[in-house]
Amino acid sequence: MNNEQVKQMNGGEPIIVAEKLSRYYKSADTIVKALDGVSLCIPRGRMIAIRGSSGSGKTTLLNLIGAFDKPSSGSIVVDGIDVSHVHGGNEVKYRLKKVGFVFQSYYLIPNMTALENVMLPMELSGVKSRDREIRARELLEKVGLDKTREVRKPAKLSGGEQQRVAIARALANDPPIILADEPTGNLDSKTGRRIVELLSSLASEGKTVIIATHSTDVAAKADIILEMLDGNIEGASASG
Repeated sequence: MNNEQVKQMNGGEPIIVAEKLSRYYKSADTIVKALDGVSLCIPRGRMIAIRGSSGSGKTTLLNLIGAFDKPSSGSIVVDGIDVSHVHGGNEVKYRLKKVGFVFQSYYLIPNMTALENVMLPMELSGVKSRDREIRARELLEKVGLDKTREVRKPAKLSGGEQQRVAIARALANDPPIILADEPTGNLDSKTGRRIVELLSSLASEGKTVIIATHSTDVAAKADIILEMLDGNIEGASASG
């Protein structure tokens, strides 16, 4: 894939640039190439679908963007930050300020209410108690969670409601990038479509939304589709 192709599809400068990005793991006597020399540019303010089967490298790429993992070689620059070289407190700050995460299994804290789950990232960032409560309520309203549900703990919420809370939590510190790993995988098709529409609306508001998915239907809603296979990007296309 040519970096210029993705730039030209949407115009403007990219928010993420990876050059010859690789992540290798050792499994017994075998080297697993989870990512193998990937180069890409992701435009700011668009919804990007990274499509591929299990083991294609989608999640590994998201983990590297989110600084949950480090590359074996190559570089990745996110919103001006060389993520491969952030460590310690700077790494924590990066995750709190630059990226929000939405996962297939939600990963809400079970003993906290929906409201408390959304407030937590702001607490970690030092936002005052009253301010984080106000913003958390605003975000839960934004993602369409009924006010009567915000005092419920995750076990008392449906899958779709939990995912809405997870999206609100991802937005808590107003990061420019939202990373979503198979966000509709545990949802029925109707609820899944609503979640994808919600993520798409965030891109229309200026967020860069990157979704790892195996679903053709989910990918079709994105502005750009990146096809992954065996740790490589096999192609890029503009949806529609």
